[in-house]
Amino acid sequence: MSAATPVNSRRAPLAGVRVVDMTIWMAGSIAGMLLADLGADVVKIESASGDPTRGHVAPTAGRAAEGADAGTSLSYSACNRNKRSMALDLKDPDDREVLSGLLAKADVFVTNLSGPTLRKFGVDEAALRDRYPNLVYARAAGLGVRGPRSDDLAQDMTGMAYAGMLFTMSPDPEEPFAPPGAMNDVLTGTMVAFGILAALAQRSQTGAGTSVSGSLLQTSLWSQMLLVGSAANTAGASTSGRPRRDPRNAALNQYRAGDGKWIAIAAINARAWPVFLAATELEHLEKDPRFGSYGLAVENASALRPILDQHFGTRPASQWLDRLRASGVWCGPVNTIEDVLTDDHVRSEGYLATLTDGATTVSMPFTLHDYAIPLIAGPALDADRGSILDDWKIGVAPSADWGDLESGDGANIRRHRPGTEQLP
Repeated sequence: MSAATPVNSRRAPLAGVRVVDMTIWMAGSIAGMLLADLGADVVKIESASGDPTRGHVAPTAGRAAEGADAGTSLSYSACNRNKRSMALDLKDPDDREVLSGLLAKADVFVTNLSGPTLRKFGVDEAALRDRYPNLVYARAAGLGVRGPRSDDLAQDMTGMAYAGMLFTMSPDPEEPFAPPGAMNDVLTGTMVAFGILAALAQRSQTGAGTSVSGSLLQTSLWSQMLLVGSAANTAGASTSGRPRRDPRNAALNQYRAGDGKWIAIAAINARAWPVFLAATELEHLEKDPRFGSYGLAVENASALRPILDQHFGTRPASQWLDRLRASGVWCGPVNTIEDVLTDDHVRSEGYLATLTDGATTVSMPFTLHDYAIPLIAGPALDADRGSILDDWKIGVAPSADWGDLESGDGANIRRHRPGTEQLP
């Protein structure tokens, strides 16, 4: 399913902004998606085989809802909502002329292709800056854009791995742990979109375009800002994850209630400690020399944890949460994703959305309270060629004669075929 016209409205924050989106997979696509959500006219440039995400089937990917473009994965539909699609062959002179025409009228060019691929097709930052001085050039890279590893191919998990994140997230200091769900891709795309907004604001003041970049490595470091600071500035900082049964602070932990449901509690300072004890009817622990103060309780977390395990097992989760909330103790349910999908609070906040193909996804990472984002599923391949050429007043029709893509993963990927290199 595709938008027949640009997705914007009079009230859309980015109405009138034109974006050429030359992205694949997740990170770059999400940057363009967020701009489209805010009303920009985002044209997704693809090969005749399409973004490889269209056919991506992974244990967490699923398929698009019934009625969606046949063969289009849920990952593609969700990460490319509100965009329009055009297929171009950048080895074809006519198609290159079409791309040049689009770039001449665009406000933003966003990509997550590798440096060598961008240079191969003449769409790297250096090549475009002189030709399009007003263009905001945005790139979601793998490991960066300037360092000795900037041309290395990278993917969601490998970016986290480089940043040390697989150890900080692991409860085992000897073995890394990788979370599912392309978390790093999603956050990197969000950060790049944020950078694009800053670049557009700067252009409104200077009249000149600029370049903005983000990377999977940079996002992973940013996500660990406090841990990185601890490691860099203190001696003996503890930066690895810890198993629930061996917490650093037993009052900052998760516990199974009597009905089998889990709750999370966060009593993290001296002021909260006696309040927590009163709310849970554990005041007697203040007389225990091991737990008489918050500092002692943290020091003796290994002894406190089994006491709390047993105690929280005496009542259902809802009763504990009611008591803790009433006392002002930070707490909440430990939900599964399936729980979240049916949660009344999540629904009432508008955090979930249903696309035009029937698929459920997350709406946005923030809420503009006087603006409702459009919810048009990711476009069918090359579905909007005619309307794009008309709306952008581009005079040459593209040929869209590309070969099949090879398989692979990555936010910063090159594809090689015998005797040629294609834009993925």
